Amino acid sequence: MVFSDPIFVVGFLPASLVIFHLLRIYVGGAAAVWALVALSMVFYAYWSIPFLFLLLAQIAGNYLFGLRLERTHDRGTLAAAVICNLVLLGYFKYRNFFLANVGDLVGLQFHLSSLIVPLGISFHTFQQIALLIDVRNQGAKLPPPLNYVMFVLFFPQLIAGPIVLHQEMGKQVFALRGGKGPGLEWLAVGILIFVFGLFKKVCLADNIAQYADAAFIQGRTLMMSEAWVGGAAYTLQLFFDFSGYSDMAVGLGLMFGFKLPNNFLVPYAATSLAEFWQRWHITMMRFFTMYLYNPMWLRLRRRLRRSQYFREHPSVALEVAFTISLPTLVTFFLSGLWHGAGWTFICFGLVHGVGMVVAQTWNAARLPSPPPLLGWAMTMIVVLIGAVYFRSNDLGQAHYILHQMFMAWEPFSVPSWMSSTLPSNIPVGPFTLFSELKNTIYCLTWTALLAYLAVRLRPLAANPETLSPSPTKAVAMAGMAWLIAGFIGEPRTFLYFAF
Repeated sequence: MVFSDPIFVVGFLPASLVIFHLLRIYVGGAAAVWALVALSMVFYAYWSIPFLFLLLAQIAGNYLFGLRLERTHDRGTLAAAVICNLVLLGYFKYRNFFLANVGDLVGLQFHLSSLIVPLGISFHTFQQIALLIDVRNQGAKLPPPLNYVMFVLFFPQLIAGPIVLHQEMGKQVFALRGGKGPGLEWLAVGILIFVFGLFKKVCLADNIAQYADAAFIQGRTLMMSEAWVGGAAYTLQLFFDFSGYSDMAVGLGLMFGFKLPNNFLVPYAATSLAEFWQRWHITMMRFFTMYLYNPMWLRLRRRLRRSQYFREHPSVALEVAFTISLPTLVTFFLSGLWHGAGWTFICFGLVHGVGMVVAQTWNAARLPSPPPLLGWAMTMIVVLIGAVYFRSNDLGQAHYILHQMFMAWEPFSVPSWMSSTLPSNIPVGPFTLFSELKNTIYCLTWTALLAYLAVRLRPLAANPETLSPSPTKAVAMAGMAWLIAGFIGEPRTFLYFAF
């Protein structure tokens, strides 16, 4: 069940809201929490009942680890807990990829059966790992069992994020159980943000998807302009798809009285790669920064400062390479692998990792910052290259498209439909996306429109407390709802459900 599915919009969601708020008002907050847990189980079981039991077993195991960590703060227990979580994640998500590459390396061929990856396993696994680390390292208190289950299972963020920290949800669950939550105060704002996110998904992302999909058909021939437009179309589809889901998650949370963290802050307006990653998939990068990059940076920095060689030969270049560039590359390598089991995802992470290392080296050398427009252009080129790897079926397709973007220069080729209006000495190229006038106009119009909206649309989920009902917002929401009703007939699965 996806948020853009009519069954969810007109069935599950209204029923859930009625059940939750009636229980909260007439029975109490604890009953409302129990209801949300049960509803979240139904939500997940709609996709797979067996995997619901796997998720519940993982929750129970992590809670037992947490109880032990709360008593002992033992490093070995934390290591065992993290390993168990990563083994579960690795088995379903990376087993075949790992064995296939090992087989290629040693000259063996494994007959591997395909595995179904449990929905949202990357998100809720990281969420639970973060809490276990906080319990061991920062002395965080493990919540009561019901609160913990609610923290993991809450359906708005269960299957595609945002990656919520317990410090963001814990107090809100306690407040609800104590009858001190906001009640219906955030319901209207939540509906507005949900409709806005649904509009981004159904009306924008899904309508440009056909051009992105056409550009990434295996074996398709593309001219230079088509490769650029196809890559840009997918980059925009990915943004509006995932940011639309994230907006819906925030809106749903508000409807039930919970504030979830915002995941996007106009990332395509960033003028540097560092700024881009402060604005894109914010909660994922926060997790990697807090629980991977920072500990690695601190350990490497201490080791370097203690080394005899560095004390005798202090060097800014060595410090940047050892304590900044290495953690950056490792972090982005793992973030790419987190998105999927494939070399294309690893290359996606490394493209951004290398870009960040170049930017860090530039800053360490105290070179002047590029003008904002140039910085934006360079940032978007890196983002576009990364998106080509992210979307491609394999490295061969990714390298072909990148070759067509940067090396296949045909400045005078035109589609056949333009040849009759131009001099006869201008060659006609084998265009596919632009082979017809109508398709060319639609593709370029959608790409230009979404590119403009990507840097202009206000992120409503960033500051929901600043929103208040007004006639203008009501008209805008009605207009979006009308457009959604026209496009929602065949909803597509959210892209990030696969990751």
